[in-house]
Amino acid sequence: MEALVYTFLLVSTLGIIFFAIFFREPPKVPTKNTK
Repeated sequence: MEALVYTFLLVSTLGIIFFAIFFREPPKVPTKNTK
């Protein structure tokens, strides 16, 4: 049971960090490079 909780915490933390970086950096690059 504890392993599941720790895994969930790890995944959620990684997801938050990934989303923070993803939404913070590429709003300028893909806007200029539109096909």
